[in-house]
Amino acid sequence: MYPDFEPDGGRPPRRRSTGMYLFRNLLVVAAATVVALLVSGFLRGDPRITSLFPALPGATRETPGNAQPGPAGTAAAPGSTRQQDDAPPPGLEEAANPLLTPVKPAVESTSYKFLATNPDGTPVGYSPCRPVHYVVNADLAPAGSEGLLEDAVARVSAATGLKFINDGATKEKPTAKREAYQPKLYGDRWAPLLFSWTTPETSPALAGKVIGTGGSTAYSFGTGPRSYVSGRLDLDTAQITELLGLPGGADYVSAVMQHELAHVVGLDHVDDPIQLMYPEIGAPDGLAAGDLTGLYKLHAAHCRDDL
Repeated sequence: MYPDFEPDGGRPPRRRSTGMYLFRNLLVVAAATVVALLVSGFLRGDPRITSLFPALPGATRETPGNAQPGPAGTAAAPGSTRQQDDAPPPGLEEAANPLLTPVKPAVESTSYKFLATNPDGTPVGYSPCRPVHYVVNADLAPAGSEGLLEDAVARVSAATGLKFINDGATKEKPTAKREAYQPKLYGDRWAPLLFSWTTPETSPALAGKVIGTGGSTAYSFGTGPRSYVSGRLDLDTAQITELLGLPGGADYVSAVMQHELAHVVGLDHVDDPIQLMYPEIGAPDGLAAGDLTGLYKLHAAHCRDDL
C-alpha cells in the first residue's frame, strides 16, 4: 500500500518503526502505527496505519488516548498484600517519593500526546518511585551500535525522571505475548524491559521495512489507576546494520531508539512534524520541545506501592 522508495531525489529506502502498546490484566489496548524514516528530507503524505491485535480472552479493547477502566475481574484491591498468580508481591523497590527529578524543558510545548490517561487525568506511566529495570539481548547487535541504546535510555531517563537500571544480558527472545511476570526467569518481580536485537523471523512485527517496535504492559486493580509494569523494544538487526553504514546513520538509529523508548514510557504519536514523536522521522534532531514536555509530564504518573 505504501511505497518503499521515493524515486525522486535518489532517496534511500524508507525505514519504518512501529509503536505497539499493550495493556493487560483484564484490559487490553493495542495499536500499531508506522513511522517512516528518511535519511534526508520529510516524507510527503502520512503512511501511518492502525490495526488492532487480538484481545485477551475476556478483556476489553480500547484505542490510544481514549482509555477507559476495564472490568474488576479478580484482582486484589489497592493496598492489598495478597499475591496474584499473574503478579509479584507488591511494592518491590518502591520508595516514598520519586527517585529522580526530570529536567524541565527550556520551552514548553503542547505538541505531545499520552498513549492513555487515568480517570483523574494523570498519564498512564511507570511509577517514578521505583527503578525501571531492563535487560538486553545483544547477541545480534551490529557493529557500530555500541552505546547508542544506553545513550537513548539516558536521554529518556533525564526527560522523565525515571531511574533505569541495566540488569545486563539476557537470552530471552521477544515473543508475541510476553508475560509481564516471569518468576522462573526473573524472580518475584515484574519482568524487566526486554531490549532485543532481532529478526523478522523471531519478531514478525518487524516484517517488511519495519525497523523497530516498542510497547509496554499496564496493570490495574479494577477501576483503579493503571501503571506500566514491563515492556519491550525490538530492533531489526539487518536494517539497522544497513542504516549504520550510511553517512549519519548512527544519528537516525538513535532517533529511532528514542522514539520507541518514548512509546514504551507512555507517549503517542503527534501531528507536529517538528517533534520526534511525529510518525515520520525526517531529521535525526532528537527529542524536541513537545516530546520533552510530554516526557516531563509523565513524571506525574502514580507511585504504586500496591503493585
